[in-house]
Amino acid sequence: MITIKKQYDFSAEDFFNYLDKQLVADIKKARGTNLPVKLTNGTRYKQNDINVEITDYKRNRIYTAHFKSKQIDITISYKIQSNKDGVLLTFSENVNSYNPSNHNKISNWLYNLRLKRDANQELKKMADNVYASLNV
Repeated sequence: MITIKKQYDFSAEDFFNYLDKQLVADIKKARGTNLPVKLTNGTRYKQNDINVEITDYKRNRIYTAHFKSKQIDITISYKIQSNKDGVLLTFSENVNSYNPSNHNKISNWLYNLRLKRDANQELKKMADNVYASLNV
């Protein structure tokens, strides 16, 4: 599991406004309908052969989702802690389908290095999108 914490100067409300907008659009597209979407624990949809389930959703505090297909099994989480400077955003990613005991130490080290790099890029991209949504 990879976990990264970073401080940002936007609010939890700003983060979830962006996240909710993206999730609702993705869910409506996946379901092929324009019906209202309620984001709650247990919300499920299928996107490009990937089954997605929101497993923990508490607005302005946490979003956790499980993504599963024949090729991948990943759980991601965004946890938000508001503070005087904005929010401390904790991004976690667990590749459930990866078993370290099936690989040697060097392979595991390289795999974890790549995961950490990719997680940092994902967190930066998410934060950049939140900032961009504030400037619209």
